[in-house]
Amino acid sequence: MFSSKEHLRNYIWEKLNGICFPRPHGRIPNFFGAWRACSKIRNLDTYNSSNFFFSAPDGVLFRLREIILEDGKSLLVALPKMSEFRLLDKYIKPSIRIMAKFGKHVKLSDLDGTLDFFVQGCVAVDLLGNRIGKGSGFGDKEYKILRENKLINDDTLCIVVAHDV
Repeated sequence: MFSSKEHLRNYIWEKLNGICFPRPHGRIPNFFGAWRACSKIRNLDTYNSSNFFFSAPDGVLFRLREIILEDGKSLLVALPKMSEFRLLDKYIKPSIRIMAKFGKHVKLSDLDGTLDFFVQGCVAVDLLGNRIGKGSGFGDKEYKILRENKLINDDTLCIVVAHDV
């Protein structure tokens, strides 16, 4: 077993080294098959009846953000290092650069309703189902800030996209 989250992260990053681009060390890994993994969101029963989504800016979630926007749903995103939050519409390509330039800057306190889905990438998932990020704490902060602003409640589905190493 692993002695710490950092030990687990380093193990996963080593296993994915050479099969992920860019190299995974120090980041949420993007991987071959991520697009297919993201497409599975449409298989969730609650997806079609959901309208308000949050996505972290992780590269592995690019296709998921596209799907959400293609399906005409509202998408709230955090820019890297949580510098700002933006709302996207279906005419915006959900890459970090485009989201920052063309996404609508929002104050979380001005948003109505609660998120149906909260989506993040991760380095690993532990045996209890907990997300293990890259160690910077931004994923936890995203959740905390959205929860404090009452955009996340107990009914919000929290999902991650992860490689199945």
